[in-house]
Amino acid sequence: MGVSDGSSLVQMCIVKVAQNIDLLERKVLNLPVSLLKDLLPHLNIYYLDRIETAAATKGISTSVIWATIWRDLDQTWRWRSKSAPLTQDWKQRCLERLFHMVMFTQVSRGGAYLSNLSDSSILSMTVKHVRVLSLNTSTKNICRLASGALRPILSTLETGVTSLRLLDANALFKQGRKHVLFILHRLLDHGSVREVVLRRNSDSSFLRWLMSRHRGPQGSSVSPETPHADGHCSGEDDGELEEPAAKRLALDMEENPEVLCREFSSFSSPADHCPEGQIHSFDFEVSKCEILTTVSHILPTWLCLHTLHLHHSDWLIREEEMSVLVESLRLLFLNPGCSLTDLSISHVCGHTHLISVLRACPSLLSLSLEICPPADGNTRHRLQTRFTQSRQLCLEKLSLKSTGPMTVKCFLPALTWTPKLTSLHLSGTRLSPRFFHTVAESNPLLKVLNLEDVNLADYHQEILHFLEYSVLEELSLKDCRLLDKCTVKKDFLLPFVEALRGVSSLQSLMLAQNRLASGVIEIANLFSGCRPSKITTLDLSSNFILPAELLEFAQLLETCRPVQRLTLDLRFNPLDRDPEVKGQALRKLIPYCNMLTDDWDSRSTMADHISVM
Repeated sequence: MGVSDGSSLVQMCIVKVAQNIDLLERKVLNLPVSLLKDLLPHLNIYYLDRIETAAATKGISTSVIWATIWRDLDQTWRWRSKSAPLTQDWKQRCLERLFHMVMFTQVSRGGAYLSNLSDSSILSMTVKHVRVLSLNTSTKNICRLASGALRPILSTLETGVTSLRLLDANALFKQGRKHVLFILHRLLDHGSVREVVLRRNSDSSFLRWLMSRHRGPQGSSVSPETPHADGHCSGEDDGELEEPAAKRLALDMEENPEVLCREFSSFSSPADHCPEGQIHSFDFEVSKCEILTTVSHILPTWLCLHTLHLHHSDWLIREEEMSVLVESLRLLFLNPGCSLTDLSISHVCGHTHLISVLRACPSLLSLSLEICPPADGNTRHRLQTRFTQSRQLCLEKLSLKSTGPMTVKCFLPALTWTPKLTSLHLSGTRLSPRFFHTVAESNPLLKVLNLEDVNLADYHQEILHFLEYSVLEELSLKDCRLLDKCTVKKDFLLPFVEALRGVSSLQSLMLAQNRLASGVIEIANLFSGCRPSKITTLDLSSNFILPAELLEFAQLLETCRPVQRLTLDLRFNPLDRDPEVKGQALRKLIPYCNMLTDDWDSRSTMADHISVM
């Protein structure tokens, strides 16, 4: 019998064992490690889950098997690595995705990982791993969760789900409003959900229903249905009017949690009183009218709220809405019981609201603003660059993204009052020579600096001086035109690399979209000399790096050998212009790097990638 025949016989035996694993489960663990590794990819998810603990005692990890299953489930997945990363919880992601597919849509039965498993058995196994429940336009059959037959499934979701994503509320309610409200009530009030994401909701009564969870079990008896100042929103012309009183009363009765539970009596007796949950994190799309009414009325008493993200894509938050919102935030932060630490607001009109938000929220830890310039481009009447604050701010993370030119004077004064700042992200900003000096002097604890679409071509000396005193752990300079004014790239890259090597705390360096090209060779010197860099993540994507340049980079890396294994991002470079040279470079890099590339074959056999821990 030839070797190939022997190999085929072994594979036939492995497949046969996998098909009869229910009878041979205990005996399988007596297999040699090599055969056990070959068997695992042929098991369905039920037995893979049951056997993986015992396999781990033999030094076998199933992470790559779960990662391969994930690639089969998500055909749009773009994370491509020559050495598959094992740090993510691929099992959790797979089982959570499978629950959604079987429960709400459909799943292909082509893979061995679902062989001999019914829909009910898949649901029973996967529901225990659902932490984020997502309901969107493709969600069907959600009303089944309100049935007695699926009571155990809903009960398990109540226990395990902590985050609820309602990605198309309008479509969701078309499937049966009462059923959907009942399911949401069980998850929010009887369950463990504390984080809610809401998108595409045009029903203001549902927003009020959700936001009533601002009180919690010990909350105030004051109703969130605070009467509105007007019958409609000032300046609003979108037809969103306040509901007539009779309609509001009908909606209140329909949406009352105890009424819902009594109607679905299998869950609750008529004498039961439903608890009221708390929403600690709320990420939602908001209308102008809802800012002026619902949000502004409820926000000052939402003491359990830790995270608030306000989104909208079809309009700007202008002066009137922003003033009302800031005043609501000010009232909230005046209460000693305020818990809000993370605030994000998108599509703010004008560059001057940062100061007013920081004044209103002195104990905020994280702030993100997405700023759009006024349509007329005139901001002179709103300039507020002076920042007079009686005490230093608590802010640790600041992110400012601008869709139009934003000058540094709009935010630079605020940096002098944030000595605890550890993370700064700026996008679309015009800097000044004072920027790096101010950050070095006022933010000595800064660990993450992320600059995107910021022209740094004129600030080389300022960058080098800043790095000399830096304790950065992550530096990202994406699309910063670093070399646009360099006649000779080495003139900046050599001192830049030397300065980076001097930052002993640096773990991650992102240089995407800077036209490094042949300059990548100088970057390899990060790992040379008597004090090599300790970075573990290097992003060189979109830098016009050619195969020959990558090969020279690889040869230098092979000589220097990084202190720790490196995650190297090489995507979106023209490496396919010479596949042979590209292959040589990648082979030299594999012993030292986990590489992200454009062309990793996701259909590589699982057994080839299973690792021994």
